Amino acid sequence: KIALLVGNNRYQHHPNLMAPVTDVFELSLLLKQLGFQVVSLLDLNKAEMATAVSQFLQLLGKGVYAVFYYAGHGYEHSGRNYMVPVDAPQPYAPENCISVQRILQKMQQQQTALNLILLDTCRKWYNPQCALSQVQPLQPWGNTVYGYATSEDAEAYELQDGEFSSGIFMKYLKKHILQEKKVTHMLEDVLEDIGRDPLVTGKQVMEIKHTLKESRSLTDPI
Repeated sequence: KIALLVGNNRYQHHPNLMAPVTDVFELSLLLKQLGFQVVSLLDLNKAEMATAVSQFLQLLGKGVYAVFYYAGHGYEHSGRNYMVPVDAPQPYAPENCISVQRILQKMQQQQTALNLILLDTCRKWYNPQCALSQVQPLQPWGNTVYGYATSEDAEAYELQDGEFSSGIFMKYLKKHILQEKKVTHMLEDVLEDIGRDPLVTGKQVMEIKHTLKESRSLTDPI
C-alpha cells in the first residue's frame, strides 16, 4: 500500500490556496492508519512534481494498492485533467502542467491491484486556444477509481475555520475513509455528504468514475 500526496498552496503567478497543506497532512495520517506507506510533498514546481511522480511509480508493482492525491490548482480540458505546479505561468497551458491521465497510464503499467486517484482541484478551463496533450487510452484492467472533488467545469471550495482551512472534499473524506467498504462505496458516502452540505449546494458536487471489477477496500490487509 503506497500513497503519494501532493499539495500546492503557494503559487508564483496564481492566487494562493490555504487548504492543501492541512488536507495533505490529515490524509497522510489516515492513510498511515490504513497501513499505507505515505510520501507527502508541498509546493512543488513542475520539475519537482515530475520527479516525485517518477519515483512514486518505481515503488509500484504487481498487487500494490496505489493512492495518488493532489490538492491545488488544476483544470480539465476535453476530459483530461491537469495539475498546476507552483511555477506555472498565467495563463497556464498543458506544457506547463502535469497530466493526470499520463500518470494513471504509467500506474497501470505497473500491474497494480488498485489505483485510486483523488483530485481535490477545480475543473474549470479558461484557455481554449491550447492544444491537447497526447494521451493513449487506458487499458481495460478494471483496477482504477477516480474521486473528483467537484464535477466537470466546476470549482472546488475551501472552508475557513479559525486559523485552519480545509477543502470541503477532505472534510467528508476523512469522515469515511477508514470504513471497511469497497472503495467506490466509501466514496459514494462522501459524495452524499457533500451533496447535503448547504455551503456548496448548487456549486460543488463530487464525481466518481471507476472501472473497479473486484471488491477492493483501503482497509484490505496486504
